[in-house]
Amino acid sequence: MKNLISLLVLICSVAVVLTSCSKDEESTTAASTTKYISTTTTASGSITMGDDTLSGVYASECLTSATFIAFFVTANVWPSEVKAFGNVFVVTGSDNISIELYTFTDTSCSTSSMSYKTVSDNVTVGSASGSNYPVTYNNQTQAITVHTTAAETTTETLYSNTLDWTVGTPRVLSQLGQFKYGLWTLSGTTLYEGNDSTSATPTSAGTVPYVKQ
Repeated sequence: MKNLISLLVLICSVAVVLTSCSKDEESTTAASTTKYISTTTTASGSITMGDDTLSGVYASECLTSATFIAFFVTANVWPSEVKAFGNVFVVTGSDNISIELYTFTDTSCSTSSMSYKTVSDNVTVGSASGSNYPVTYNNQTQAITVHTTAAETTTETLYSNTLDWTVGTPRVLSQLGQFKYGLWTLSGTTLYEGNDSTSATPTSAGTVPYVKQ
């Protein structure tokens, strides 16, 4: 059980670690034609951040950073077929969010490899420091969907073949209400999300823009 929980923490972290990209890297690794990642998650409600309101769906561009892809492929989290990725942030209630990561087998983000949807509740927004708002929330579940046999094999191997996946069918894993600290910045219709942590509020917000859809 302890090892399983450690894997859940690792996979959950995948969904937000991409926000640590530098602005320079972001500008060179986005697909040449701007394409934002889409989701089937339904947005609902809103979250107040000072004088601003966070609501709806916020998505990153289709990204093709070889550095990030190589990291997760080498760690056997993603299959070697992954060529691009992107994130989506969805407000699903007054204190509920879905943080999502999608990977693709092509650089135009057209053909899915794997996807992750982490559902969190008890979102609490603290007092701003400049334009950055510290937040806390509890991760409740994560749905992992494999869309290819390569993704299926990689994911089952990651879990030491203790869990089975079926291509196209989400498998929902408990996150045990894991408490998280985050840092969000909302600038007009653009959201920046710092890497979340289990121990302390991040010192800076992310630099990859999530644009409201």
